[in-house]
Amino acid sequence: MLCAPRDALFVDEFDAGSTVPHDPSNGSGGLFPGKLSRSVHVAGLGTGKQTYYLYLPSDYTPTHSWPLLLVLHGAVQYGTQNTAASTTRDNWIAAASAGHFIVAAPVANEIYYDNNFQPYAVSWLVPPTSGPSDYDMFAAIRADLESAYNIERTRIYGWGFSAGAHVMHDLAINTYSAAFNASSMAAYGVSAGVLQGLACPGPTDTGCAPLLAGLPRRIPVDIHIGISDPNYAQAVADHDLFLTQGWTDNQTVHYVEFSGGHTYSIAQLSTIWNNICLNAVTP
Repeated sequence: MLCAPRDALFVDEFDAGSTVPHDPSNGSGGLFPGKLSRSVHVAGLGTGKQTYYLYLPSDYTPTHSWPLLLVLHGAVQYGTQNTAASTTRDNWIAAASAGHFIVAAPVANEIYYDNNFQPYAVSWLVPPTSGPSDYDMFAAIRADLESAYNIERTRIYGWGFSAGAHVMHDLAINTYSAAFNASSMAAYGVSAGVLQGLACPGPTDTGCAPLLAGLPRRIPVDIHIGISDPNYAQAVADHDLFLTQGWTDNQTVHYVEFSGGHTYSIAQLSTIWNNICLNAVTP
């Protein structure tokens, strides 16, 4: 079994000769196991009370530290955002049970309105904004989980679908969040998402290259893209750019094309986890 929490061999991207990193949060008091929900308070964001959905495998115990995966849903119809978050959490349960990690799925807060000022869609509220963004919520969720559960802070991962994948790229290659960036995340995955438009200004080759070149480490990334996805050509360009900026195929970048469109499958999630889970960062 890959990436079991206590006996796996990890890849430390900071120092190839270092020992297995370990930095437990030693949190306690949270309910477990199973499908749960919690909330954090982020003043000025939505109603201030932000619900998120989590899953703790049946063998969770606070006596040792556990990896954490933040999962981000795509843009959805207004009124379905909580269902989108909980469904995304549920889709990861099989992989989390097999891989022994905790899943946290937030709810997006950016509401879009039509010409009659009626809400019709929800996506992620990203910086810069005049107030807090969903990135502040992500940081609050990580802090909440580290307090309530024993989280292995060297093994914080992320994954996103569609708009959530765009955001995950942004978190990884920019420095908006101390809780989720290239130095604090072990690795991340994106399904049907691209660098251009959010993470990078302008065309990928001119806007992204200096950002990737300037990262403190080549944070491992898994890219899954359907060959019929409208983002396919851009995902191909992203893969090429990672390679030209020092990432290595099947080591620090995993690139997987599949027959299909703008989607992902539950079966793919286990593959994504197995591709990213061997990575950790030093405390």
